[in-house]
Amino acid sequence: MKTHDYVGRDVDLSNGTSMHVRPEALVYAADAVEQLPDLAAQAVGGSDKRAGVLMDVRTQPVAGDAVAAAMRDAGWAVDVVLVPDPAPGKDPVCDEATRDAILPKLAEAILLVPVGGGVMNDLAKLVALESGAEVIVFATAASMNGYASANIAVAVDGVKTVRYGRAVYGVVSSPQVLAEAPWELTASGLGDVLAKSVSSADWRLNHLLLGEAYLPECVELVAEIEPLYFQNPAALPARDPAALAALFDALQLTGVAMTLAGTSAPASGGEHLISHSLDMLASIGRGEHDYHGRQVGVGTAIAAEVYARVLSVESPQPGQPKRAPCPDTWGPLAKKVGRQLADKQGKLADVAEAVTHSDTWDMLREELAPMCRPSRAIRHCLREARAAVSAADIGTTDEQLADVLLHADEIRSRVTCLDLAWLTGVLPEQADDIVHTAVG
Repeated sequence: MKTHDYVGRDVDLSNGTSMHVRPEALVYAADAVEQLPDLAAQAVGGSDKRAGVLMDVRTQPVAGDAVAAAMRDAGWAVDVVLVPDPAPGKDPVCDEATRDAILPKLAEAILLVPVGGGVMNDLAKLVALESGAEVIVFATAASMNGYASANIAVAVDGVKTVRYGRAVYGVVSSPQVLAEAPWELTASGLGDVLAKSVSSADWRLNHLLLGEAYLPECVELVAEIEPLYFQNPAALPARDPAALAALFDALQLTGVAMTLAGTSAPASGGEHLISHSLDMLASIGRGEHDYHGRQVGVGTAIAAEVYARVLSVESPQPGQPKRAPCPDTWGPLAKKVGRQLADKQGKLADVAEAVTHSDTWDMLREELAPMCRPSRAIRHCLREARAAVSAADIGTTDEQLADVLLHADEIRSRVTCLDLAWLTGVLPEQADDIVHTAVG
């Protein structure tokens, strides 16, 4: 795996700095469970062997029980925490209430081993912020790109936010576990890595217009292995070992990219805001939400179409940037969303002024256009991989997606293609047609 070129090593960056990359180890092997106790010993050193193993009712039979047993057999004192579902049939969530509920059960642990996907991983890293414990994640699906990153996706008062902790010590999984994971989870991972073309362009946009630090090597990390799944997406639902390994590697590499950059920008842009908005609306009873990466895949197709239309504008004539979130959309979340939008006002004013200069606008179009995949290519990859492609596939409608497209820019202070669409006049008029073209 290409990730092995980076984990646990010092990497020289193009900005003249050097960084030691965590995770320290990646284990992807048939005997991953058996290797875990030795890796755990490396992580903590000494003779203190107190571990907390986090799982839910879905991951417990897949690997949770086996992981706990292997750790006990190796002499560890293991506290198993079965993270509860918030409601019957609803997957656990990563929020402060869940963290507070499980934290006392893990207070003595010097090592946390989450067994599962994004929520278990994020919860363990969130607990580790309080306890200082090391974390080794056992991934039960190639479902998302956060395993190897320091980022923590957490809902705070209903608003999806990102906190920054410390990357896990190790990422562990086995080909058999990944191959047997529910297909929707693997399709979610595909959606998450496909976001790179949009998120990278958004990151470049912030660099060019707002002076944000930018590391091209973080954008390039996945390029070498990407063809193994993007050019043959049908190999993924066929559980082709090489395609699954490439996807899992790409997910770890995007996590490493976020760690190197010190931000989620290399892997999260306007497309992720669409997914986060769907989650937030579901939390207040306005629709359902699907797996994060399945929504991100649909959001990536939409954001790619946004970029195509934005970059086709010859001479933008920006109006006034948004000043307040839409109360009809956000309801009880409007005040909290408004804080994010307020933090972005200065950036929006700077971008609005910059794009009125023809030389700046032409430079931006020239720089970003080669980075952006056509929405039809993203849609084709998702369809061939039997992933979510349409609004119906993720339990929503074209109308709600159009509304989300109009307001997802309000939930984060980072500038993305969604803001650029407003500042160039592409939105609001083209929202319905963008959704219809991208995923209709």
